[in-house]
Amino acid sequence: MVVPDVFLQSGVSSLLNSINSVIQSLGVSVLLPIIIFLIALAFRVDVLKAARSSILIGIGFIGINLVIGLFSENISPLAQQMVEVTGITLPAVDVGWPAAAAIAFGIAELGVWMIPLFVVMNLVLFAIGFTYTLNVDIWNYWHFAFIGGLVYMSTNNWLYSVAVGLTLGLFVLVAADWTQPAVEETFDTPGISIPHGTSAPYAVAAIPIHWAVDKTPLGNIEADPDAIQDRFGILGEPIFVGLAIGLVIGIAAYSNALFVAESWYAILTAGISFAAVMHILPMMVGILMEGLTPLSESIRNYMTSRFEDRDMAIGLDSAILIGHESVIASSLLIVPIAIVMSIILPGNDVLWGIDLATFPFFFALMVPIMNGNIVKMVVTGTILLIPLHYISSAVAPLLTQAAGSAGFDLGGRGLITSPVADAGSPATGILALIPAPVALAVGLVIVLGIWVALRMWPQRMYMVAGASEEKARETVERRHTGKGGGLLPNKLGSTVDTAGAENRSDD
Repeated sequence: MVVPDVFLQSGVSSLLNSINSVIQSLGVSVLLPIIIFLIALAFRVDVLKAARSSILIGIGFIGINLVIGLFSENISPLAQQMVEVTGITLPAVDVGWPAAAAIAFGIAELGVWMIPLFVVMNLVLFAIGFTYTLNVDIWNYWHFAFIGGLVYMSTNNWLYSVAVGLTLGLFVLVAADWTQPAVEETFDTPGISIPHGTSAPYAVAAIPIHWAVDKTPLGNIEADPDAIQDRFGILGEPIFVGLAIGLVIGIAAYSNALFVAESWYAILTAGISFAAVMHILPMMVGILMEGLTPLSESIRNYMTSRFEDRDMAIGLDSAILIGHESVIASSLLIVPIAIVMSIILPGNDVLWGIDLATFPFFFALMVPIMNGNIVKMVVTGTILLIPLHYISSAVAPLLTQAAGSAGFDLGGRGLITSPVADAGSPATGILALIPAPVALAVGLVIVLGIWVALRMWPQRMYMVAGASEEKARETVERRHTGKGGGLLPNKLGSTVDTAGAENRSDD
């Protein structure tokens, strides 16, 4: 069973295939500016202002992709060199998120159908007040198709696979609502939330780990970028941090050939390339935000002027967050840790490659939770790497099978994987590896559990996700003092008393 016959007979499937082809061809750097432009016009933003901002958003995404590409081109060979030095053979090759996205959109027409189905679900849930987020980041719907595709490989049940994919979509909407106040406060992104299929599961999984880490002596270490620069002066600047990390990784990769000139060419290139990533990536994100900020403010002003009790957030790619210095520094530091772990973890099959450049998306939503503390972020990330390796190893056969089903050229590889995005994600471990009916039930329980907690104890929940007490209180006043414009109440029974919550110090 691929898709219900009625859909195939109606010709709708053919139309959606054409739309899917357009989406994949345009990519995020073209598609998202078009969507943002149309949304801006719908909210009565001046045409020229909307056009200028949308173009800047596209330029920002192109710049970000160029820098991430630079990172990937330099780190993948170093990672493989580090493993070769040990003589260990790891069968599951990391082909990276671009390949994972292409595979996801090609499995049993799941990607084709996931787009309209998720859009309808999002609009309905927004209308009834279940979510405050409108996820316009259509390109990244591939995450939902990816999960669904893995499930389809193991169950051959199209409807169930769609249900699991939409469950991930439901989760990222709820997670985006939960983290939105902290994201807005930390990154100065008013009216923006991050329903990203890679970032959200890792951030939610990081919350209890961070709580435990915070109880150890590590919790007393001040290691945000400002504290590091204050302590080390000019040597604490991002470019020197990037240079040092690049040199260390390069030396580790060529430790068996340090007396060869070509090795030092590669080592020095790695150092300068990593310094370039630390310096240039924030600039690219700055260009993106230059276009995004005036539009988000205009849209929020439009909504608040007409619907005083209605809160709304535009859901975007976590790429808008990865220029933060804590994100970049943590991402560079975790690279050698990930490579070493892949070598020493018993039973691991993952050979790191392209997805090493995806770590900024792994860390993006952890910044507010850990107040930008690089040590806490790296320690938490290291702990998360343990299940990530094993989940990604277990998923590799399914993903390889899915790649064959989607007509993806494996290039002679026996097994493929994409560890960070999303083969090693906690969401993948729950939704794709647990037996089908249990997985769907567990996924829905987690989603509804977070949703109910947000309604019962909103201020406390926003603070757990990294918002300050003041920001959490302001969000409670805006979102939870009425119906918020939806049909579902934002207060569940007499337990929720907004005024009382404001006066409780533990909230």
